[in-house]
Amino acid sequence: MLAPLPSVEAFRRDAVSDGVELDDGVAASWLESATRLERAAMTRGSERERLLAGLLAQHGVVTFKDSATSPTAVVSAVMTLASEIEDHTFFRLAHSVVSTLLIVVPESETLLRGRIIARLALLARHLGNVVAANRYYNEVEQLGSGFDLPELTGRAWTGLGILAQLRGDFPESRRRFNAVIALSGAASDSITYSHHHLMMAAAAAGDYDTAAGHAWSAFKGSTTATQETEALLNLSQLLLEAGHARAALRGFAAGLARKPITRLEVPIIGGAACAAAACLPLPAARALVRNFADRLDHLMPALHHGKNLPYPTASTLVELSEALAVVGDDERSRDLAERGETLASALGFHQLVYRLENPVLVPRPAVLAESTNEIIAAVGELEGAELVGAAQ
Repeated sequence: MLAPLPSVEAFRRDAVSDGVELDDGVAASWLESATRLERAAMTRGSERERLLAGLLAQHGVVTFKDSATSPTAVVSAVMTLASEIEDHTFFRLAHSVVSTLLIVVPESETLLRGRIIARLALLARHLGNVVAANRYYNEVEQLGSGFDLPELTGRAWTGLGILAQLRGDFPESRRRFNAVIALSGAASDSITYSHHHLMMAAAAAGDYDTAAGHAWSAFKGSTTATQETEALLNLSQLLLEAGHARAALRGFAAGLARKPITRLEVPIIGGAACAAAACLPLPAARALVRNFADRLDHLMPALHHGKNLPYPTASTLVELSEALAVVGDDERSRDLAERGETLASALGFHQLVYRLENPVLVPRPAVLAESTNEIIAAVGELEGAELVGAAQ
């Protein structure tokens, strides 16, 4: 497993890079909650109840005097806090908070504990520790099967499918994701993410129509703006691979209009740059691609220059280098390619190293089914997509 850091040390490491911008009041609120939770984890009985009640009050949850705090309420408040911290790419602090939460939740609360461990797996993956993520997901799978909790089984299978996809084992990833969709009792977000990744697997096999159907199902099944943005990201990447660069750029633009969190903004930047380079007139393409490269440079300190979100960062560096080469900015293209190769080689992302040696060019448009063209038309009507026309 991934050993958690004390919250203050985790915060220090997350914020150590110059350029990480965070409001002092937000930071103080995070640390107050984290330290209160740590103190609760070190106590028992009435003192723990008092500290947890104070934590809930800090997050707007009123508890009744002399009554035990609800584990569900505590988990809900802390997981919401962890999501906010995670959205700011403070992954070590989020991991510290969620790890501490696991200590205070009773062993009898199997479902809650399984959800917490699944979040730890996600955070381990964001921190680049695939081994720890795999162990967490295996633990969640054991809880799901051992206690007949399909929600946990679905969360585990989704995570294990993602890990299989990252290492290029598409048959295994497809098996896992199809099993989640067919699983009665799986959580809606697990089903949505399974559609996301089945889309990626179908796209890798060149089955663009099946892939687009999965992507649109994920978008329509989304319950948050973040899920919608992720669905648009995946659909847009698919359309780019299918050679429909202008439709892809509309999808990326609609995703950016939703003000994505950093985890999604990084890959959108890379894909949108490649799409712009392929479909816009050269002056507009050059300006937009350079803007995207500047945007990634602005994000790099918060990403700890690739230590956080290592694969998306390396992949976007590679995509930007390709787009810059297409628009004739060779010097900056070489710089980003070198940075991408350094990061990809260090972390064993061999497919990205291969891509640097064999640049991917947008192909001729593939023939798509009528159902897929209807999806493309629907994406074109989304907020933000109309900005593509203004860039011509």
